Amino acid sequence: MLAPGLTLVYRPDLGLVIARWQREVTPAELQSGYLAIRAAADEVHCSQWLLDLRRREDVIEPVVNAWFSREFAPSLRGRYAAPVRLAFLVSPLRAQQPVTAMVSAAEADCQRATFMDEAAAYAWLAS
Repeated sequence: MLAPGLTLVYRPDLGLVIARWQREVTPAELQSGYLAIRAAADEVHCSQWLLDLRRREDVIEPVVNAWFSREFAPSLRGRYAAPVRLAFLVSPLRAQQPVTAMVSAAEADCQRATFMDEAAAYAWLAS
């Protein structure tokens, strides 16, 4: 499943699915993107995801946030051998926004953290 404006790469050497949004996307495209990421992760049984939001202006989308917390995040609980970990990579400007509101989810569903530095995100995912 390919989502518009999104590139997906599995890095077996790092044990990561890397998703990079290349442009602004609509809420429907954003939901489609999350579903595509999950499908890619399912194919390789990968629970570590790097989500690069640096090219997106609006990293907080209320409609998608509600869908994420009600439907998507609960679908991640127990899906893989290890808990799902989401590392959100954002620009310094966006880091000042309440990015965690973008992905409200119970800690039991997935672990998440926000980073401005890609190396720090990789380190957190590897820990």
